[in-house]
Amino acid sequence: MSTIPARNLSNHSSQNNIKPFGKQDKLGYMLGDFGNSLLFNFIGSYLLVFYTDAFGISAAAVGTLMAVSRIWDAINDPMMGVLVDKRKAGKDGKYRPYIKYMGVPLGIFTVLTFLVIPNMPEGMKLPYAYITYIGFGMAYTAINIPYGSLASVLTNDPVERTSLSTLRNLAVSFSQILLMVLTPKLIFDASGAISVKGFVIVSVLYAVIANIAYRFCYSMTTERVDVEVKEDAPKVSLGETLKTLFKNRALIGLILSSLGTLTALFIPTALNVYLFKDYFGAPGLLSIAGLVGMIGTFIVLPFTTKLVAKFGKKNVATYSSIICIVSYGILVFFPSQNPWVYIGLTLISGVGVAFYNMLVWALVGDVMDYQEYLSGQRSDGTVYAAYSLSRKLVQAIVGSIGGFALAAIGYQSGAATQTAEVAESIRMIITVVPLVGFILGALSLKFVYNLNNKKLNEVSEELERRRAQ
Repeated sequence: MSTIPARNLSNHSSQNNIKPFGKQDKLGYMLGDFGNSLLFNFIGSYLLVFYTDAFGISAAAVGTLMAVSRIWDAINDPMMGVLVDKRKAGKDGKYRPYIKYMGVPLGIFTVLTFLVIPNMPEGMKLPYAYITYIGFGMAYTAINIPYGSLASVLTNDPVERTSLSTLRNLAVSFSQILLMVLTPKLIFDASGAISVKGFVIVSVLYAVIANIAYRFCYSMTTERVDVEVKEDAPKVSLGETLKTLFKNRALIGLILSSLGTLTALFIPTALNVYLFKDYFGAPGLLSIAGLVGMIGTFIVLPFTTKLVAKFGKKNVATYSSIICIVSYGILVFFPSQNPWVYIGLTLISGVGVAFYNMLVWALVGDVMDYQEYLSGQRSDGTVYAAYSLSRKLVQAIVGSIGGFALAAIGYQSGAATQTAEVAESIRMIITVVPLVGFILGALSLKFVYNLNNKKLNEVSEELERRRAQ
């Protein structure tokens, strides 16, 4: 008899009169990530410029802040993942209660992070930034890790789980559209200068919207797949779980790929405001640039499933990066001061990015199965925490690169205009870093991530054999 702890994956809706998985679950799950991405990407896109141009913190200090906060995340995220895994399901399920109760604290920290307190002593600004930003990160972790694990208990159908990944990407796209259209209109005044009041208005608005989305996610989804480990299953310590994570080649490959690809994606998101303000001299085009980047999602939507069926998730995600590499190669080696050239090439790159984003959460689901295959223990929360940490590390890397690079090139915080040399350096950062990132992302998926279709079938068959015992 095997000592591997089995996981009951039977859908017991018919036994307990639980409604079957359907459109309501999909819409609710999508709304959950709409709330997550709205707040996460608002922070990622605008916190740097808020700190430097509205709050009066130096770019170098911001870079240090981002790095320190991620060191804490390296401790906090795995702890939260293990906490989620060990929590037994209650009447509201195993994961949904976090979505129900943690949205309000996250919204409060979002507002506090962008709040400029009148007459605050200069020496208190940086400590205040540390407290509020790290607080935001902890609150986000407390809702995002359970949310990411929720997909595994909504349905055990791999096709439906892939559809949930697609819906997550659509949610991100919708949130980005809102961010790109509305935010610049509120944080810049008529002269193009940063508005402190605008940041407060936007943060309150997005906190409210996100909490409405979380509430719908909680009420519209149903946990129907049993993820509880058998009582007589061998206990696995945190140390053993984390040790197994380091043996999970697929997880390592996906993390490396995300570090590259998401850095390539977030650097323009974080620095576009500087590029259009100081290099192109056209801050009014910032909203259009953001919207154009979202078009790729809707272009690839009809083709993703067919391409995956023919070539597999790994291959589609890997080779779509070539589109991004070519686009940014042109931007690096053939620079233009015409903002429409930049917008056009980022539109093309956005098609490649869209394929990756459509599939990444399905890849995470495969990694969770592979972790069980390796360790015999279902650790969805811990695995998701490890991957979530990599995404937050990207945010820190982007903030650090952006902050330290702006300081290194002589960016003057709060200045009405920057020198031509500074503007050109901003262009180089915003094109070279993504080019390198996309190359790293493609190579990591190609040569490190090992879950091709053949391996996935092997993993699935072995797990089914174990669970049947």
